[in-house]
Amino acid sequence: MNALAERRRLLAKESELHRTLIRLECKSLQKRFAGINAARERVKLGGPWLATGGTIAGLLAVRHWRKLARWAPAALTALRWVKALRSR
Repeated sequence: MNALAERRRLLAKESELHRTLIRLECKSLQKRFAGINAARERVKLGGPWLATGGTIAGLLAVRHWRKLARWAPAALTALRWVKALRSR
């Protein structure tokens, strides 16, 4: 009976630990989603302009896809570099 009580206490402590971890993960996700919500609000502000710009960029990409394919690796590298600088 004593081993059973010890097992029960251990399970109760484990469940409390898991609840704490889940709470911490929820707070972390809320912080991450706050940035996404802010970005979504910025996109809303430039709504028609962003849609028009995206359409024009798409048409240019289709029309000049060979040139774009040649410059795509450099553009992706530059994008990674800018993201790395922002995170510092």
